[in-house]
Amino acid sequence: MGKGFETAKINEAIVDMIEDYILVCGSDGQIVFSNRTVQLYLGYAKQELNEKSFFDIVSDIYVNKAEEFFSSASEEPSAWTEFLLQGKQEVLKLHFKILRKDGLIYIRGNEKYAEYERLQKRLDTEIANAIKIHNRSLPESLPDTGNISFKSLYIPAEEMGGDLFDAFKVDNGLLNDYFEHYVCFIADVSGHGLDSAMLAIFVKDTIRSFFTLKHVPGQLLSPKDIMHFFVEQYLKEGYPEEYLVCLFIAVFDFKTKELSYCNAGLHICPLLVKDKNNVIELKNAGLPVSSAIDVDLLRYEDSSLPLLQDMTMFIMSDGLPEQRSNNVFYEDRMKRLFTEACYMSSSDIIDRVYKDFTDFLGYEKIKDDITLIVVKLLPD
Repeated sequence: MGKGFETAKINEAIVDMIEDYILVCGSDGQIVFSNRTVQLYLGYAKQELNEKSFFDIVSDIYVNKAEEFFSSASEEPSAWTEFLLQGKQEVLKLHFKILRKDGLIYIRGNEKYAEYERLQKRLDTEIANAIKIHNRSLPESLPDTGNISFKSLYIPAEEMGGDLFDAFKVDNGLLNDYFEHYVCFIADVSGHGLDSAMLAIFVKDTIRSFFTLKHVPGQLLSPKDIMHFFVEQYLKEGYPEEYLVCLFIAVFDFKTKELSYCNAGLHICPLLVKDKNNVIELKNAGLPVSSAIDVDLLRYEDSSLPLLQDMTMFIMSDGLPEQRSNNVFYEDRMKRLFTEACYMSSSDIIDRVYKDFTDFLGYEKIKDDITLIVVKLLPD
Protein backbone atom coordinates (compact mmCIF):
# COMPACT_ATOMS: atom_id res chain seq x y z
CA MET A 1 0.00 0.00 0.00
CA GLY A 2 1.37 3.43 -0.97
CA LYS A 3 2.66 6.00 1.48
CA GLY A 4 -0.09 8.43 0.58
CA PHE A 5 -3.07 6.44 1.80
CA GLU A 6 -5.19 8.17 4.44
CA THR A 7 -6.44 6.16 7.40
CA ALA A 8 -9.30 8.64 7.90
CA LYS A 9 -10.64 7.95 4.42
CA ILE A 10 -10.47 4.21 4.95
CA ASN A 11 -12.32 4.55 8.26
CA GLU A 12 -14.94 6.75 6.62
CA ALA A 13 -15.46 4.19 3.84
CA ILE A 14 -15.93 1.45 6.42
CA VAL A 15 -18.40 3.53 8.47
CA ASP A 16 -20.38 4.27 5.30
CA MET A 17 -20.84 0.53 4.74
CA ILE A 18 -22.55 -0.26 8.06
CA GLU A 19 -26.23 0.02 8.92
CA ASP A 20 -25.68 2.15 12.02
CA TYR A 21 -26.54 5.86 11.89
CA ILE A 22 -23.34 7.69 12.86
CA LEU A 23 -22.93 11.35 13.82
CA VAL A 24 -19.86 12.95 15.34
CA CYS A 25 -20.30 16.38 16.91
CA GLY A 26 -18.27 18.95 18.73
CA SER A 27 -19.11 19.63 22.37
CA ASP A 28 -21.38 22.48 21.18
CA GLY A 29 -23.39 20.05 19.02
CA GLN A 30 -21.90 21.11 15.66
CA ILE A 31 -21.87 18.11 13.32
CA VAL A 32 -18.35 17.35 12.06
CA PHE A 33 -19.04 13.95 10.53
CA SER A 34 -22.04 11.92 9.33
CA ASN A 35 -22.01 8.58 7.59
CA ARG A 36 -23.92 7.75 4.44
CA THR A 37 -26.60 5.77 6.30
CA VAL A 38 -27.78 8.74 8.36
CA GLN A 39 -27.50 11.07 5.36
CA LEU A 40 -29.84 8.87 3.30
CA TYR A 41 -32.24 8.41 6.21
CA LEU A 42 -32.59 12.13 6.89
CA GLY A 43 -32.43 13.13 3.22
CA TYR A 44 -29.49 15.54 3.61
CA ALA A 45 -26.26 15.63 1.66
CA LYS A 46 -23.04 15.33 3.62
CA GLN A 47 -22.22 19.03 3.28
CA GLU A 48 -25.72 20.03 4.38
CA LEU A 49 -25.38 18.07 7.60
CA ASN A 50 -21.92 19.46 8.25
CA GLU A 51 -23.45 22.93 8.27
CA LYS A 52 -25.90 21.99 11.03
CA SER A 53 -25.71 21.15 14.71
CA PHE A 54 -27.40 18.20 16.34
CA PHE A 55 -29.85 20.64 17.93
CA ASP A 56 -30.86 21.89 14.47
CA ILE A 57 -32.04 18.48 13.33
CA VAL A 58 -33.80 17.58 16.58
CA SER A 59 -37.54 18.31 16.73
CA ASP A 60 -38.29 21.42 18.80
CA ILE A 61 -39.96 19.47 21.59
CA TYR A 62 -36.78 17.39 22.00
CA VAL A 63 -34.25 20.22 22.26
CA ASN A 64 -34.13 20.16 26.07
CA LYS A 65 -33.85 16.40 25.99
CA ALA A 66 -30.95 16.71 23.51
CA GLU A 67 -29.15 19.17 25.78
CA GLU A 68 -29.45 16.73 28.70
CA PHE A 69 -28.33 13.97 26.37
CA PHE A 70 -25.14 15.86 25.54
CA SER A 71 -24.40 16.93 29.10
CA SER A 72 -24.68 13.33 30.32
CA ALA A 73 -22.20 11.98 27.75
CA SER A 74 -19.25 10.06 29.20
CA GLU A 75 -16.67 7.57 27.96
CA GLU A 76 -19.19 4.76 28.56
CA PRO A 77 -21.98 4.41 25.97
CA SER A 78 -25.36 5.56 27.26
CA ALA A 79 -28.62 3.64 27.11
CA TRP A 80 -30.79 3.96 24.01
CA THR A 81 -32.65 7.29 23.92
CA GLU A 82 -35.47 8.08 21.51
CA PHE A 83 -35.50 11.31 19.44
CA LEU A 84 -37.69 12.81 16.75
CA LEU A 85 -35.52 14.32 14.01
CA GLN A 86 -36.31 16.93 11.37
CA GLY A 87 -35.49 15.18 8.11
CA LYS A 88 -35.44 17.12 4.88
CA GLN A 89 -38.88 15.83 3.90
CA GLU A 90 -40.46 14.49 7.10
CA VAL A 91 -40.10 13.97 10.84
CA LEU A 92 -38.34 10.70 11.64
CA LYS A 93 -37.77 8.68 14.79
CA LEU A 94 -34.40 7.28 15.86
CA HIS A 95 -32.91 5.76 19.00
CA PHE A 96 -29.40 6.94 19.82
CA LYS A 97 -26.55 6.04 22.14
CA ILE A 98 -23.94 8.64 22.98
CA LEU A 99 -20.38 8.74 24.31
CA ARG A 100 -17.72 11.42 24.76
CA LYS A 101 -14.10 10.89 23.77
CA ASP A 102 -11.20 13.23 23.00
CA GLY A 103 -13.44 16.29 23.10
CA LEU A 104 -15.93 14.92 20.58
CA ILE A 105 -19.44 13.54 20.97
CA TYR A 106 -20.10 10.26 19.16
CA ILE A 107 -23.73 9.47 18.44
CA ARG A 108 -24.81 6.08 17.14
CA GLY A 109 -28.31 5.03 16.13
CA ASN A 110 -29.64 1.65 15.14
CA GLU A 111 -33.32 0.80 15.25
CA LYS A 112 -32.63 -2.93 15.03
CA TYR A 113 -30.44 -2.89 18.13
CA ALA A 114 -32.85 -0.64 19.98
CA GLU A 115 -35.75 -2.94 19.16
CA TYR A 116 -33.68 -5.96 20.12
CA GLU A 117 -32.87 -4.45 23.50
CA ARG A 118 -36.51 -3.54 24.02
CA LEU A 119 -37.59 -7.08 23.22
CA GLN A 120 -34.80 -8.49 25.38
CA LYS A 121 -35.91 -6.36 28.30
CA ARG A 122 -39.49 -7.52 27.80
CA LEU A 123 -38.35 -11.14 27.57
CA ASP A 124 -36.26 -10.78 30.73
CA THR A 125 -39.32 -9.47 32.54
CA GLU A 126 -41.47 -12.32 31.27
CA ILE A 127 -38.84 -14.90 32.25
CA ALA A 128 -38.50 -13.35 35.71
CA ASN A 129 -42.27 -13.60 36.14
CA ALA A 130 -42.26 -17.18 34.84
CA ILE A 131 -39.51 -18.09 37.31
CA LYS A 132 -41.67 -16.74 40.14
CA ILE A 133 -44.63 -18.79 38.90
CA HIS A 134 -42.50 -21.94 38.56
CA ASN A 135 -40.96 -21.46 42.00
CA ARG A 136 -44.40 -21.04 43.52
CA SER A 137 -45.33 -24.37 41.94
CA LEU A 138 -42.60 -26.11 43.91
CA PRO A 139 -43.90 -27.35 47.28
CA GLU A 140 -43.08 -25.12 50.24
CA SER A 141 -43.05 -28.18 52.48
CA LEU A 142 -43.53 -31.93 52.17
CA PRO A 143 -45.32 -34.34 54.52
CA ASP A 144 -43.41 -35.36 57.62
CA THR A 145 -45.50 -37.55 59.93
CA GLY A 146 -45.01 -40.41 62.32
CA ASN A 147 -45.30 -42.88 59.44
CA ILE A 148 -43.44 -41.24 56.60
CA SER A 149 -41.09 -38.34 55.88
CA PHE A 150 -40.45 -36.64 52.52
CA LYS A 151 -37.51 -34.32 51.80
CA SER A 152 -36.28 -32.89 48.49
CA LEU A 153 -33.23 -31.51 46.71
CA TYR A 154 -33.84 -29.32 43.66
CA ILE A 155 -31.20 -27.48 41.63
CA PRO A 156 -32.28 -26.12 38.21
CA ALA A 157 -29.71 -26.23 35.41
CA GLU A 158 -30.66 -22.69 34.42
CA GLU A 159 -32.71 -20.05 36.16
CA MET A 160 -35.80 -22.05 35.32
CA GLY A 161 -36.09 -25.80 35.16
CA GLY A 162 -38.14 -28.49 33.42
CA ASP A 163 -38.33 -30.71 36.52
CA LEU A 164 -41.20 -30.56 38.96
CA PHE A 165 -42.15 -32.66 41.96
CA ASP A 166 -44.64 -32.84 44.78
CA ALA A 167 -45.76 -35.03 47.67
CA PHE A 168 -48.96 -34.68 49.63
CA LYS A 169 -51.42 -36.51 51.85
CA VAL A 170 -54.67 -37.33 50.09
CA ASP A 171 -57.71 -35.65 51.61
CA ASN A 172 -60.36 -38.33 52.17
CA GLY A 173 -62.75 -35.95 53.86
CA LEU A 174 -64.87 -37.58 56.56
CA LEU A 175 -63.00 -40.84 55.96
CA ASN A 176 -59.59 -39.46 56.89
CA ASP A 177 -59.61 -41.49 60.13
CA TYR A 178 -59.91 -44.71 58.13
CA PHE A 179 -57.53 -44.05 55.23
CA GLU A 180 -54.02 -42.71 55.00
CA HIS A 181 -52.67 -42.22 51.47
CA TYR A 182 -49.67 -40.22 50.33
CA VAL A 183 -48.96 -39.39 46.70
CA CYS A 184 -45.50 -38.51 45.45
CA PHE A 185 -44.51 -37.72 41.88
CA ILE A 186 -41.59 -36.39 39.91
CA ALA A 187 -41.83 -35.04 36.35
CA ASP A 188 -38.97 -34.44 33.95
CA VAL A 189 -39.98 -32.41 30.91
CA SER A 190 -37.65 -32.29 27.90
CA GLY A 191 -35.47 -29.18 28.00
CA HIS A 192 -35.12 -26.71 30.85
CA GLY A 193 -36.25 -23.34 29.57
CA LEU A 194 -39.38 -21.20 29.68
CA ASP A 195 -41.58 -23.63 27.71
CA SER A 196 -40.45 -26.66 29.70
CA ALA A 197 -41.10 -24.91 33.00
CA MET A 198 -44.62 -23.97 31.93
CA LEU A 199 -45.32 -27.55 30.81
CA ALA A 200 -44.02 -28.86 34.14
CA ILE A 201 -46.54 -26.61 35.90
CA PHE A 202 -49.29 -28.13 33.73
CA VAL A 203 -48.20 -31.58 34.96
CA LYS A 204 -48.60 -30.59 38.59
CA ASP A 205 -51.93 -28.81 38.09
CA THR A 206 -53.33 -31.78 36.16
CA ILE A 207 -52.34 -34.31 38.82
CA ARG A 208 -53.84 -32.14 41.52
CA SER A 209 -57.06 -31.75 39.52
CA PHE A 210 -57.44 -35.57 39.43
CA PHE A 211 -58.33 -35.48 43.11
CA THR A 212 -60.98 -32.83 42.49
CA LEU A 213 -62.52 -34.32 39.37
CA LYS A 214 -62.03 -38.08 39.60
CA HIS A 215 -61.07 -39.37 43.03
CA VAL A 216 -63.79 -40.43 45.47
CA PRO A 217 -62.74 -40.32 49.16
CA GLY A 218 -62.03 -43.80 50.44
CA GLN A 219 -61.78 -45.20 46.91
CA LEU A 220 -58.87 -47.45 46.03
CA LEU A 221 -56.16 -45.12 44.79
CA SER A 222 -54.22 -46.33 41.75
CA PRO A 223 -51.19 -44.53 40.25
CA LYS A 224 -52.12 -45.79 36.78
CA ASP A 225 -55.52 -44.07 37.05
CA ILE A 226 -53.76 -40.79 37.81
CA MET A 227 -51.34 -41.40 34.93
CA HIS A 228 -54.12 -42.16 32.42
CA PHE A 229 -56.01 -39.05 33.52
CA PHE A 230 -52.86 -37.01 32.91
CA VAL A 231 -52.31 -38.58 29.45
CA GLU A 232 -55.92 -37.80 28.50
CA GLN A 233 -55.60 -34.14 29.53
CA TYR A 234 -52.16 -33.82 27.90
CA LEU A 235 -53.39 -35.06 24.54
CA LYS A 236 -56.42 -32.78 24.72
CA GLU A 237 -54.09 -29.78 25.04
CA GLY A 238 -52.37 -30.69 21.75
CA TYR A 239 -48.78 -30.08 22.86
CA PRO A 240 -46.19 -30.23 20.04
CA GLU A 241 -44.72 -33.62 19.20
CA GLU A 242 -41.19 -32.61 20.17
CA TYR A 243 -42.09 -32.42 23.87
CA LEU A 244 -41.64 -35.42 26.15
CA VAL A 245 -42.87 -35.80 29.71
CA CYS A 246 -41.29 -38.46 31.90
CA LEU A 247 -43.48 -38.97 34.95
CA PHE A 248 -43.20 -41.24 37.99
CA ILE A 249 -46.13 -41.50 40.41
CA ALA A 250 -46.09 -43.41 43.70
CA VAL A 251 -48.89 -44.02 46.21
CA PHE A 252 -48.13 -44.98 49.80
CA ASP A 253 -51.18 -46.67 51.36
CA PHE A 254 -50.88 -47.17 55.11
CA LYS A 255 -54.23 -48.95 55.32
CA THR A 256 -53.24 -51.76 52.95
CA LYS A 257 -49.53 -51.40 53.86
CA GLU A 258 -48.69 -51.22 50.16
CA LEU A 259 -46.52 -49.09 47.91
CA SER A 260 -47.78 -48.87 44.33
CA TYR A 261 -46.17 -46.96 41.49
CA CYS A 262 -46.47 -46.21 37.80
CA ASN A 263 -43.60 -45.03 35.61
CA ALA A 264 -43.95 -43.22 32.28
CA GLY A 265 -40.47 -43.00 30.83
CA LEU A 266 -38.35 -42.16 33.89
CA HIS A 267 -35.39 -44.35 32.99
CA ILE A 268 -33.50 -43.80 36.24
CA CYS A 269 -35.19 -46.36 38.46
CA PRO A 270 -36.16 -45.21 41.95
CA LEU A 271 -34.43 -47.19 44.69
CA LEU A 272 -35.68 -48.69 47.94
CA VAL A 273 -32.75 -49.15 50.32
CA LYS A 274 -32.63 -50.78 53.76
CA ASP A 275 -28.89 -51.43 53.82
CA LYS A 276 -26.17 -52.25 51.30
CA ASN A 277 -27.48 -55.83 51.03
CA ASN A 278 -31.11 -54.81 50.58
CA VAL A 279 -31.52 -52.53 47.55
CA ILE A 280 -34.61 -52.81 45.35
CA GLU A 281 -34.82 -51.09 41.96
CA LEU A 282 -38.38 -50.06 41.08
CA LYS A 283 -38.35 -51.06 37.42
CA ASN A 284 -41.17 -51.55 34.89
CA ALA A 285 -41.02 -48.19 33.13
CA GLY A 286 -43.33 -47.48 30.20
CA LEU A 287 -42.94 -44.96 27.41
CA PRO A 288 -42.76 -41.23 28.13
CA VAL A 289 -45.87 -39.18 27.46
CA SER A 290 -45.78 -37.48 24.06
CA SER A 291 -48.27 -36.60 21.34
CA ALA A 292 -45.78 -38.17 18.88
CA ILE A 293 -46.49 -41.63 20.35
CA ASP A 294 -49.57 -43.61 19.35
CA VAL A 295 -52.19 -43.28 22.08
CA ASP A 296 -52.58 -47.07 22.26
CA LEU A 297 -48.97 -47.26 23.45
CA LEU A 298 -49.56 -44.76 26.25
CA ARG A 299 -51.08 -47.39 28.52
CA TYR A 300 -49.58 -48.03 31.92
CA GLU A 301 -49.89 -50.59 34.68
CA ASP A 302 -49.29 -50.43 38.41
CA SER A 303 -46.47 -52.22 40.14
CA SER A 304 -46.65 -52.81 43.87
CA LEU A 305 -44.79 -54.19 46.85
CA PRO A 306 -45.32 -54.21 50.60
CA LEU A 307 -44.52 -51.09 52.57
CA LEU A 308 -41.39 -52.10 54.43
CA GLN A 309 -40.77 -50.18 57.61
CA ASP A 310 -37.48 -48.40 58.13
CA MET A 311 -36.65 -48.36 54.43
CA THR A 312 -35.59 -45.32 52.45
CA MET A 313 -36.80 -44.53 48.95
CA PHE A 314 -34.83 -42.40 46.50
CA ILE A 315 -36.70 -40.92 43.52
CA MET A 316 -34.73 -38.78 41.08
CA SER A 317 -34.64 -37.34 37.59
CA ASP A 318 -31.68 -38.22 35.38
CA GLY A 319 -29.88 -34.94 36.09
CA LEU A 320 -28.30 -36.22 39.31
CA PRO A 321 -26.86 -39.62 38.27
CA GLU A 322 -25.93 -38.45 34.76
CA GLN A 323 -24.00 -35.37 35.84
CA ARG A 324 -20.35 -35.72 34.86
CA SER A 325 -17.15 -34.35 36.33
CA ASN A 326 -13.78 -35.16 34.79
CA ASN A 327 -15.65 -37.50 32.41
CA VAL A 328 -16.98 -39.58 35.33
CA PHE A 329 -20.73 -39.98 35.97
CA TYR A 330 -22.06 -39.37 39.46
CA GLU A 331 -24.31 -42.45 39.38
CA ASP A 332 -22.00 -45.05 40.98
CA ARG A 333 -20.85 -42.63 43.67
CA MET A 334 -24.48 -41.68 44.28
CA LYS A 335 -25.62 -45.29 44.79
CA ARG A 336 -22.80 -45.96 47.25
CA LEU A 337 -23.78 -42.84 49.14
CA PHE A 338 -27.42 -43.93 49.29
CA THR A 339 -26.52 -47.23 50.94
CA GLU A 340 -24.21 -45.48 53.41
CA ALA A 341 -26.71 -42.78 54.36
CA CYS A 342 -29.97 -44.76 54.34
CA TYR A 343 -30.01 -45.04 58.15
CA MET A 344 -30.00 -41.24 58.54
CA SER A 345 -33.05 -38.99 58.72
CA SER A 346 -34.46 -37.78 55.41
CA SER A 347 -33.26 -34.20 55.97
CA ASP A 348 -29.76 -35.39 56.92
CA ILE A 349 -29.64 -37.55 53.80
CA ILE A 350 -30.47 -34.53 51.63
CA ASP A 351 -27.73 -32.49 53.33
CA ARG A 352 -25.26 -35.33 52.86
CA VAL A 353 -26.12 -35.77 49.16
CA TYR A 354 -25.91 -32.03 48.48
CA LYS A 355 -22.46 -31.76 50.07
CA ASP A 356 -21.16 -34.85 48.30
CA PHE A 357 -22.59 -33.78 44.93
CA THR A 358 -21.07 -30.29 45.31
CA ASP A 359 -17.67 -31.83 46.10
CA PHE A 360 -18.01 -34.11 43.08
CA LEU A 361 -19.09 -31.29 40.79
CA GLY A 362 -16.11 -29.02 41.45
CA TYR A 363 -16.11 -26.31 38.81
CA GLU A 364 -18.25 -28.21 36.32
CA LYS A 365 -21.48 -26.62 35.13
CA ILE A 366 -24.71 -28.45 35.93
CA LYS A 367 -25.91 -29.98 32.66
CA ASP A 368 -29.51 -30.79 33.61
CA ASP A 369 -32.01 -30.11 36.37
CA ILE A 370 -31.19 -31.91 39.61
CA THR A 371 -34.21 -33.32 41.44
CA LEU A 372 -34.12 -35.84 44.27
CA ILE A 373 -36.89 -36.87 46.65
CA VAL A 374 -35.99 -38.91 49.73
CA VAL A 375 -38.86 -40.82 51.31
CA LYS A 376 -38.21 -42.29 54.73
CA LEU A 377 -40.62 -45.03 55.86
CA LEU A 378 -40.58 -44.78 59.62
CA PRO A 379 -41.00 -47.60 62.17
CA ASP A 380 -44.24 -47.80 64.17
